[in-house]
Amino acid sequence: MPAPPVRYELRGCEPRGELARAVTEALVEGSAPLGVLDVEVPDGLWRLEGVRVLGARGDAVTVETTGGPRRRPHGTRPARCANLIRISPEPPTEVTHTEVTFLGCSPRGALRDALAAGAEEFDAVDYRVLAWVGDLHHGGEAGRVTGWDTSADHRGLVDLTVAFPRARLVPPQTREVWDLFFGGRPAEPGTWRRFTGAARGEWLRQAARRPHGAPEIVPGATYDLDGTDVVDEVSFLCALGEAVYGPACGPGPDAGAGVFGEDWAGITLVWHRADVARVCLGVQPWRGHRPATFQELADGLRKAGVRLVLG
Repeated sequence: MPAPPVRYELRGCEPRGELARAVTEALVEGSAPLGVLDVEVPDGLWRLEGVRVLGARGDAVTVETTGGPRRRPHGTRPARCANLIRISPEPPTEVTHTEVTFLGCSPRGALRDALAAGAEEFDAVDYRVLAWVGDLHHGGEAGRVTGWDTSADHRGLVDLTVAFPRARLVPPQTREVWDLFFGGRPAEPGTWRRFTGAARGEWLRQAARRPHGAPEIVPGATYDLDGTDVVDEVSFLCALGEAVYGPACGPGPDAGAGVFGEDWAGITLVWHRADVARVCLGVQPWRGHRPATFQELADGLRKAGVRLVLG
């Protein structure tokens, strides 16, 4: 069941560009769709998604979103405001959080000190999960610690139970992707095909994070791309990475047609079942960045010096 929309006020805001257009439309029509909105306030930059502008009063703009704001390192033409205030009532904790137990944790900072002092109540904490080689795999807000115990399976570490935000729970397919990549790079060809949606994008992200051991492009070589399941830009990048570099190799999900560098010049790529992508990869009614079309990907390959054979 989708989460109910949340209302915010952008206070001390002077609307410009698309936001100004949406405010004008909302004053006439009652509301106006906007999509993604980056908001810059004194404490940083925040991104709101699924935005609908409801109106404006003085220097305050009221918007409705499909979720809470997410902090961003940078944004596209952000709206500069004095403050971003949630005006919808906060939902009860039992609706927004669920208990999750982290096994084998090494507390740091204030949490470590609180545990050592025998505290009974704890503040909210962040978590970091390390990959098998010790680098950061993922992390984020963990919520308030509700209980802890000495870890039975990890000497010197603790098991922490937290009130974890439901919105940050890892979907089962994404967890499966992480498990496949945890010990290295999966060797079985075509494994990416079992995943769909966001999990397939996560597959690409994991493949891009592990360039070590991937073969280099051989000048003048011929590569075969199986286009049977190439139905969007992400599946194209999955299939292309596997065809050229091997299983579970390739560019990140945001590479698009810009993935083709100088080392692609002179190779031959035989794109089998290109008719599937030709039908599926068309122009879509997206606001802002849209996925590359079949023609744009083909043109990108040819521009890089690739001899493209469509089968």
